Amino acid sequence: MSNFNRVQETLDRLGENLKTAAKKAKLGVMAADMIRDHIYKGEGFAPLSAATRAYRGDGQPLRDTTALLNSITSEQVNDTTYSVGTTKIYAPIQNNGGVIRAKKGKYLWIPAAGTRQLQRRYGYSVTQVLTGLKGEGYSVYRAGRTVCYRKKGGKKTASKVVFYLKESVEIPARKFFYLSDEEINQLKEELGNELF
Repeated sequence: MSNFNRVQETLDRLGENLKTAAKKAKLGVMAADMIRDHIYKGEGFAPLSAATRAYRGDGQPLRDTTALLNSITSEQVNDTTYSVGTTKIYAPIQNNGGVIRAKKGKYLWIPAAGTRQLQRRYGYSVTQVLTGLKGEGYSVYRAGRTVCYRKKGGKKTASKVVFYLKESVEIPARKFFYLSDEEINQLKEELGNELF
C-alpha cells in the first residue's frame, strides 16, 4: 500500500470518526460549559447598579436566579451541526447591553428596596404586589415618579416606596456569550485539531 493510500485511508477514518454524534455532542457540551463559566466567574462584568443592590442585595450580575446560567445548552440541529444557545429572550441585551423602554404604558416599574419581600408574599407582577398591599389595608398611591404605600388612615405613618417609574433604563454590556482563543484551543486539544 502506498503512502498516499495510507494517508487517504487515515483521512477517511478520521472523517468517519468526526461524523459520530458523540464527538459533536461533546464539542457542544464543552462549549456550553465554557459559556456558563463566563457567567459564573463574571470577569469584566459591570457591577450591579445601586438600585439593583437595594432591591436584591449584593451579588454577582447575571447570577441572581441562575435562570440564564442554567439555560445555556447545546443541541443537535442536524447531522452535521450542534448549536449552543439559550431560550432566555433577555440574554442578548444582557450580553450586548442597551436601553430598555416600556412596551406598554409610559413607564417601566422598577422595584425599590424591600419590594422583593413583597413579591415573595404576593406574587412577582406589579399588579399582584399592589393588589396584595391593598388587600392587607395599605393605601397605594403615586408620588411623582414613585409608587408608595402606607397604612390606610396613617398620614403620619411613613410611606415606603415600592416602585420607581422610569421611561428607560440602560443595561451595561456583560459579555458572556463567546469562546476565547484559549477556549477554542482547549476544544482543539480535547477533541483533536482535526475538528477545526
